[in-house]
Amino acid sequence: MKRSDLNKVIILLLSVVCGFILQALHIILPWMFGPIIASLICTKLFKMQIKWPTWLSNLGLIALGIQIGTSFTKTVIGDIKDDWISIILVSILLLMLALIISIPFRKIAGINRETAILSVIPGALSQMLVMAEENKKANMLIVSLTQTSRIIFVVMLVPLLSFLFQEKDAKNQSSFDTSYLTETLNIWHVLILVAGIVVVYYIMKAIKFPTKILLAPIVVLIVWNLSTEITFTLDPWLIAIAQIIYMIRIGLQISNLLNDLKGRIAIAIAFQNIMLILTALLMVILLHFFNHQSINELFLGAAPGGMSQIILVALEVGADVAMISSYHIFRIFFILFIIAPLVGYYLKYMNQKKQE
Repeated sequence: MKRSDLNKVIILLLSVVCGFILQALHIILPWMFGPIIASLICTKLFKMQIKWPTWLSNLGLIALGIQIGTSFTKTVIGDIKDDWISIILVSILLLMLALIISIPFRKIAGINRETAILSVIPGALSQMLVMAEENKKANMLIVSLTQTSRIIFVVMLVPLLSFLFQEKDAKNQSSFDTSYLTETLNIWHVLILVAGIVVVYYIMKAIKFPTKILLAPIVVLIVWNLSTEITFTLDPWLIAIAQIIYMIRIGLQISNLLNDLKGRIAIAIAFQNIMLILTALLMVILLHFFNHQSINELFLGAAPGGMSQIILVALEVGADVAMISSYHIFRIFFILFIIAPLVGYYLKYMNQKKQE
């Protein structure tokens, strides 16, 4: 066996062991933190060189997308329609908070306005990187490092804060009202779903749609639920496997990012991300007094992180996965089609004003 392949086997086995240890100790999100700890042990302690297969982590992401999609039943979609004002309001307020935080972030990091704004916008990594590349005044390295390093703070802070506000009787309804995939679907059902996901994925790829790996299975499962009414949820062991093979990639990313977070820029990035998460929590606590929705679900919907990591937390605390996903999916569209163009126009306007 090649050394590179042996390293992959070692990190996989160590992730499983760490997951079981954390589960035995009743630590939150064992199958999320287990692979991260294993990745840090392998790369930092054993100095192993590991390149985790993208296709394998994508399988985990697809499985997570399927689990998200299964929660979008007719009843849930009807409930989401009643909360569209909150979904829009949270996205707008979060982006306003990000722009406010960009001011002290800019001063601490000693960077220009263009770099600061493109660094703080949450939930649009690829779009912000493209804009940073196009804008000659933006520092591409800092934008990339700030946006990608957010995952470190999301993984550390969001689960902790979410568990603090977890409702004692909160349970994921899908786990009670529907059967597991292995009990509900036959081989033909599975083949139809796989074919549908492949078709939707390549359609999204052709039109260059963002986060297609996660969104394609969500779209297919929503159509499946509405057209067949054969509802199911993934078996717990399938969710655990999906978390392991996906979170190993995240753990390796965090390990690499820790090498780059040094000095003044590290302090600025830590300040920006911690403030964004904490002010998002404060925002939803205030919003809770007006719409009386669950603080935990509002927080997970507003949390400035990747949808995949946030949904793993939502599954663990028994929150409304479909509702929380709706917040993040809307934010993707909102940033892609409205905020990104507006930010681009604003930066061009400011550049022209300076030249005059």
